[in-house]
Amino acid sequence: MKKLFKNWTRFEIILLVLGTMLIIFSSVFGKSNFLTILASLVGVLCSLLQAKGKVISQFVGIAEVTLYSILSYINHYYGEVMIDILVVFPMYIYGVISWVTHRNQETNTVTSNQISKKEWIILGFTSIVGFGTLYLVLKYFHTSQLMISSFSMITSLIATYLLVRRSQYSFAFFVGNDIILILLWGIPVLQGDFSLLPIVIENLVLLMNDTYGLKNWNENI
Repeated sequence: MKKLFKNWTRFEIILLVLGTMLIIFSSVFGKSNFLTILASLVGVLCSLLQAKGKVISQFVGIAEVTLYSILSYINHYYGEVMIDILVVFPMYIYGVISWVTHRNQETNTVTSNQISKKEWIILGFTSIVGFGTLYLVLKYFHTSQLMISSFSMITSLIATYLLVRRSQYSFAFFVGNDIILILLWGIPVLQGDFSLLPIVIENLVLLMNDTYGLKNWNENI
């Protein structure tokens, strides 16, 4: 636990404490269940550790994607479940190996990696094909908020791929994904399901953190 919170800046501590308090307060207001609260708290912690480049973030990510998949299934976001289990979860397994073998031993942080032009082109083409495929699959399963869910999936996949590849640009896509997820989970909240408010709060905190993460990786990792 001591290593987990070693070398945190004042801003990072404030963001963690503020995010935790907002999630707890919103969960009390919305009468959220334990799973929603836990998934939100683990999600914030995982994002903060990723922004710091901490290798342990990949292990926390495995727990986060598991909790999020269960929560998504309960709320009929089947696309989120399918992608998390079939793609994101294996990516985090690969991320554990990649980050552990490319880390600074003194700070226990990952070393950044430059993505080649060829890899960017392949990623762009794959993403276009992937979006179309995801849309059709999610439509078949009658997924809630079809178009938003499709954009959420593809931006999440790109961001996670770039993260396990140790690229600072992953945080640019995480920022986009945060905005989409605020909309995705915000719609049922606006429709009266206040129990999901902690998820919206979580993604607002993640939006601030991922913006910070992009800056931190560019300067320090």
